[in-house]
Amino acid sequence: MLRIEDYYTDAPSAGIITMLEKPEIVNRLLNTLICNFRGFNFMKLKLNVHPVREELEEYKNLNQAFLDQIFKLHAYYDGHQLALKRILRDINYDTHLNTKVFSPVVGCPVGCPYCFTKNVVEHFEITEDFGRQVFRGPYKITKDEEGYDVPELFNIENNDPIDWFLNYMSDYGCWRPEWQENLLQQIIAANALKRRKGKYLDTFQLITKRPKGIRLETVPDGTDLRNVIMSCTVDRNQYTDRITELIRKAGNHRITGCVIYQPVLEYIAPDHLEEFAETFGLENSWVIIGGEVGKNATPLRFEWIKDIVDKCIELGIPVKMEPDIMATVKESGYDFMEQAPEPVRVSKEIRSRNLAAKNAGASAYYEQKIAELKNKLADCSDNDRYDIAAFTMFSDVELIIESARRLLAGAPDFDIILTAETKGIPLAYEMARQSGKSYLIVSPSARSNTADTIEVPVCPDDDEHKLYLEKEDFLSMKDRRVLIAGDIIGNGRALNVLAALVEKAGGIPVSKVAVLADEEASRRKDIVFLDTIPALSS
Repeated sequence: MLRIEDYYTDAPSAGIITMLEKPEIVNRLLNTLICNFRGFNFMKLKLNVHPVREELEEYKNLNQAFLDQIFKLHAYYDGHQLALKRILRDINYDTHLNTKVFSPVVGCPVGCPYCFTKNVVEHFEITEDFGRQVFRGPYKITKDEEGYDVPELFNIENNDPIDWFLNYMSDYGCWRPEWQENLLQQIIAANALKRRKGKYLDTFQLITKRPKGIRLETVPDGTDLRNVIMSCTVDRNQYTDRITELIRKAGNHRITGCVIYQPVLEYIAPDHLEEFAETFGLENSWVIIGGEVGKNATPLRFEWIKDIVDKCIELGIPVKMEPDIMATVKESGYDFMEQAPEPVRVSKEIRSRNLAAKNAGASAYYEQKIAELKNKLADCSDNDRYDIAAFTMFSDVELIIESARRLLAGAPDFDIILTAETKGIPLAYEMARQSGKSYLIVSPSARSNTADTIEVPVCPDDDEHKLYLEKEDFLSMKDRRVLIAGDIIGNGRALNVLAALVEKAGGIPVSKVAVLADEEASRRKDIVFLDTIPALSS
């Protein structure tokens, strides 16, 4: 059983519940893992998802209709439990990714033999039959106080633009016309509200192998949908006519067109790319190239895509190379920067600019606060210094966030964070949140609500003073790289005790980190710290 703090949640009521429905749990898991963890194999991930109605006594005070929407999760990866805060952390926080995967429709009748999504849906038992499409709408449009349409589906309050990928578990061209119309209504309403509020528009990517099925007839003439990327997939040379179908279906609308050559399974001629670029315009055209992935994937040969690459260079079409073939392309003498059409490029630039401004502000705030703290410490007696420092770390969220970011930048690779109760908890938690790693807390006293606890003497010959750690936490450190964190390092005795505890558990203490170190401790080589302060004691 995962501990309460190990759960991701969008719900305000408790840390062990989530408002996400089962397909979106899987979407979020896979998207975050694939984006952030190389070598991730979803086949090793197991989820146990069930509604909290199964534990009504625990949630007896909640409204029954509310209960129907809430699911509880346990996650297992390769036989080991993973803290969901690692794999479901909010990737919009201080990151350029800002990608959300959502599947209004689950299921696809196309039946490609290499379909990755089919394996995902079947592995996690999302639907009984992947070949049968399930629409999870219709999604509602409500009115705000001023009478403007408000979409149910998209987050219109987000200040940074989001890149939405909307048919991870389906093929857009196979959707029923009324499903397409419902989604487009949501997008149009989201665009209108964001424009009215002066916010940057999100981007929406829709992909199909059946562009003949695209239905845009219900979109009002002149509607600006250039932030919608309508893509067709071409995996073999015989399917290049899909590009002309995409042009025919979407070319008369103000929309961004994309050709996805992925997975490339044979030589594909650069047919129809001139007409494609002329129809959509270079600022709203995109070509993505990638190979097949998976255990039995067909290796991509550069000669299969060389003519496509050369044609895109000739015409000036932005090209994105998926990571699996980037090395092959570079070995063939091509040097590519990441390229994207204007809507995607602009949204990334905005997020990068906002993040830089945020970091600059946080950095300036950090310098100011540390300077104030050092001045206070210089004026205090030795007995007061620890209290002042601890109070500052507990009460100042911005300082904790920036300190954690800086320490993570200088810390060695690690698997777990370990800290002592109570002064190190805010820092350890924030470092865990930003890194996606788990953290453990050592207590100076046994907890009455924990039955299985390990006692560890502070010193080998001292039976009176002991530290306490849950047995599961103690065992979890075996053969793991442990980062020991604290707010201040003075004589270092407390962190040395934690290092001894890690070794006793069979773990590897890779480093000790702290926001501040006194003048004597700052000369040590085994710690990472951000600033020095006057000596805490003689």
